[in-house]
Amino acid sequence: MKNSVKNISQIDYTIWNQGNEANWYNDDPILVRYAKRYLSAPMYKYVESSFQKTGMLASGPIDQRAVHTDREGAPKLIRYNRKGEEINNVWYNEGYLQTVKDGYGTGVVSYRYDENAPEKVPFMVNSILLFLLCQAENGFTCPVGLSQSVAFVLEKFGSTQQKNDYLTRLASTDPDFHEQGATFLTEIQGGSDVGATETVAVKEGDHYLLTGEKWFASNCDAEIAIALARVSTKPSTRGLGLFIVPRTLADGTKNKVSIRRLKDKLGVRAVASGELILNEAVGYLIGEEENGFKYMAEALNVSRLGTSLAGLAVARRALLEAAVYTCQRNAFGAAVISYPMVQESLTNMMTEIEAAWSISAQMICLFDRVHTYNEGTPESTSLLRILLSLAKYRCSELGVSAAKEALELHGGNGYIEEYVTPRLLRDAIVNPVWEGTANIQSLEVLKTLQKGGTVSFMEDLYQTMDQIKNSELLQRRNQIKMEVQRVEELIEHVLKLDARQQSALAKKLADFMYDVYTAVHLLEEAQYDLQNTGDNRRMIIAEHWYRMRFDGSPDRGILLGPAITEEIFEKIVCFH
Repeated sequence: MKNSVKNISQIDYTIWNQGNEANWYNDDPILVRYAKRYLSAPMYKYVESSFQKTGMLASGPIDQRAVHTDREGAPKLIRYNRKGEEINNVWYNEGYLQTVKDGYGTGVVSYRYDENAPEKVPFMVNSILLFLLCQAENGFTCPVGLSQSVAFVLEKFGSTQQKNDYLTRLASTDPDFHEQGATFLTEIQGGSDVGATETVAVKEGDHYLLTGEKWFASNCDAEIAIALARVSTKPSTRGLGLFIVPRTLADGTKNKVSIRRLKDKLGVRAVASGELILNEAVGYLIGEEENGFKYMAEALNVSRLGTSLAGLAVARRALLEAAVYTCQRNAFGAAVISYPMVQESLTNMMTEIEAAWSISAQMICLFDRVHTYNEGTPESTSLLRILLSLAKYRCSELGVSAAKEALELHGGNGYIEEYVTPRLLRDAIVNPVWEGTANIQSLEVLKTLQKGGTVSFMEDLYQTMDQIKNSELLQRRNQIKMEVQRVEELIEHVLKLDARQQSALAKKLADFMYDVYTAVHLLEEAQYDLQNTGDNRRMIIAEHWYRMRFDGSPDRGILLGPAITEEIFEKIVCFH
């Protein structure tokens, strides 16, 4: 039986020998706190046991099986049978197939469509489940995220028949009925330039025939895929339609989609990513012709949200493993965790994680406001686009930096495959690439600002600042308000430049927007804690985040002395 912390307000890392001995829900005070704050009481009561079970499942069997899948048990393409007939089957090891059953059985996709829930289930529920699963196996949660994306597109734009035929299967927890989803988007000549898509769709009766190649399709043998294809000669994305491309047709025959080969990837080896050839494959149009890119953009938004959570989840797992290991490891007569530089590293990692949660929570809640409760406005939709890109960019980067830091805190052992740190690092590195690189996300932010998104972004910051009235936070609020004013000035400055200069500065601007947004919302989260529980931990985190991001000095902080005292470390990392 696993040892769990007896008091969620404190963590004693010495009770575990490694991070997967914890329950990743019960023993994560940050996650529990955000779940309780942002879910209604009836909804939290309805899903709490699922969170707890998934926390145990992810840290236990799924994490254990991931080791084999990552190494000897990676998927393999069986293109032909013994008669020489093309079958295009992907082989998965038995452990991974059990992970598929267990993972989807948590409701990570299906909860959103649960008609027995006390109220409409927000995406926050699915996001928490995804976050838990991502700590174990990013190679499995990639298909989960893709399935969420396909389900969401059908939910919003699919016909009644398409929902009955496909969404019901994507949303099922019955392993005999459930099917996975995939998005066939990337082409070799295009990459992030979706407008360069060359796959062609020709109408034939009640369906279309798709012909072309897809260069990087993850979960490439999924039963229910959506694919972009050109339906007209209109340039760029205006001539693209979006189609359901089932792997198996209604008569039981295989659709004409061939897997040329599987990609030999650095990490996330559990997911079969392949090169596909569509040779007059049957596709069913979603919505209207020439709106395909609009529909796929919504799928990408769901994937970007999931990729943000994947990066954040890797960071959390990396921190947990590093804290546990440095507690257990003695060097020079003392536990490694007792040394000041180690404490500073762990404190900075935890502060980065808290900052990432402060924007992720707002992103998910705004997603629900727009897409779950249909309360969206042009302004809230614009802000959502900005938050999705900022979080996707920086949370993905955080997963990499935290995994690298955790590996280093393990010393030489961190480089050995018997420890989880090499896999965490290899898996983390894909997140900055998937669903648009940092450059692409920065350009997405810039594009939204150019279309008037500055107003919604700044309104969010100023309105949140106005809510902060706690006397303990006023001095820091006034300091952060100066940064809010500065980011507004910088946005206005950049938007006055020519196109080339704007593009060149987009990433720097996105970084500053993220730092300011998280500083403001960390302060609001700190006020919530002070008012509701009297806990000042998040106030200390908000202050440390400010020092990390805005309190630079020519002497690099040396003259100020150590920023991390024993008391600050205990409060931030150990929740004392």
